[in-house]
Amino acid sequence: MLRFIRAVFDGLRLRCPRCHRGAMFERGFTMHRTCPQCGLEFERAVGEITGGMAINTVVTLAVITVCSFVFGLTTTVPLLPLLLGLGAFAVLFPIAFYRSSRGMWASFLYMSGNNAEVD
Repeated sequence: MLRFIRAVFDGLRLRCPRCHRGAMFERGFTMHRTCPQCGLEFERAVGEITGGMAINTVVTLAVITVCSFVFGLTTTVPLLPLLLGLGAFAVLFPIAFYRSSRGMWASFLYMSGNNAEVD
C-alpha cells in the first residue's frame, strides 16, 4: 500500500515512480519517453495518453459536481456568477492539471506493471 501511495505522490510531483529522481517532463507539456535517470518507459504506446486524460476529466467533473451541489444548494450564491465561475474552472483546471494527471497515469502504469517490470 505504501508503494502505491508513493507512486501516486511521485506522479503528482512529476517524478519517476521507480527511482524517485528523474523528471517526467522536459518542458511545458512535453513528456520524456523514458526516465532520464533510470530509463523507465513512462508510456510505451502513443494511445496511452488517454489514461491521463481520463484522470483529468474525472477529477475536473468531480470538483465541478461537488461545487455545484454545495454552492447550488445555498441560496446566498447568485446563479450567474456560480455558472460563470464553474465554466471558467472547467476550461482552466484541466490545462493546469494536465501534467499531474499524466504523471499519475505513468505511476499507475508502473504499479500495474504495464510499462516495465515492478522491482
